[in-house]
Amino acid sequence: MKRLGLLLMCVATLALTSCGMMQSAAGSNSAAQATGTACGTAVQGLYSSYKNTGKVDLTVGNNLTNALAVATAYSELQNNKDNAAYRKAFTTGLIASSAGLITSANANSFVDKLMNSVGLSNVTADKISQTATTAAAIVTLLNALNQ
Repeated sequence: MKRLGLLLMCVATLALTSCGMMQSAAGSNSAAQATGTACGTAVQGLYSSYKNTGKVDLTVGNNLTNALAVATAYSELQNNKDNAAYRKAFTTGLIASSAGLITSANANSFVDKLMNSVGLSNVTADKISQTATTAAAIVTLLNALNQ
């Protein structure tokens, strides 16, 4: 009887542990997709502004907000650079929200460029509008889309 009780306790512990791990993985994938969605929306807004004006003006409120969203996506990708499931979920959100600007054909290339955009490192809301490096990094990303 003791063995049966011990066995049931072990099974219950394993079940709870695996459910917690699955919930954590699912949570990180939805967080990745949400970050990708925010990034795709921001890139679409920045691209539209860039095409209309020929520059990324970080004194414009929408551009500033969108640049911060792209910088946040950069940081999140860097924090999860070895997580293939995170990248896949991020890319799904990116494609879904970019209004056709980022497609399955160019998404991986775009994500690679985003991950290598060192000009987006250490960007915070209080200093984003003061840095030409941020604007230059965003212009490089937008030029990669060149549609």
